[in-house]
Amino acid sequence: MRHAVNAVNPHLTHLFMDAGSLAAARRLWVDLLGLELLEDRGAYIRVGGGGGFAIGIEEARTPGEAHGQGPEITMRVPDVDALVERLRGAGVEIVSAPAEQPWGARHAWLCDPDGRLTSIYSSERSIM
Repeated sequence: MRHAVNAVNPHLTHLFMDAGSLAAARRLWVDLLGLELLEDRGAYIRVGGGGGFAIGIEEARTPGEAHGQGPEITMRVPDVDALVERLRGAGVEIVSAPAEQPWGARHAWLCDPDGRLTSIYSSERSIM
């Protein structure tokens, strides 16, 4: 059954994952698999290609150790604060309340029913 979500208007932008070695991840995804390096911020890269979907990869906080819990699903929404209030009202636990991030977006995090991390954000500029 499809539910109306016009007020939310989500846009799935990318998957996010950490890497034990960003250099090794870059070598695999860019050098060997041929994805385009869309962004390089030193400890974070975004790869993709053909104007399609992207993967954001960040160096693990502890070098050599990625958390390995699978990718983080990331969605852009028009108003992250309004959506978080709606989610809270529906009983969804918010892991991290909306906050401005250094990369220019306002992010909040929640877990899906199986514990996978999901990021929702809104931004004045597109980071996709």
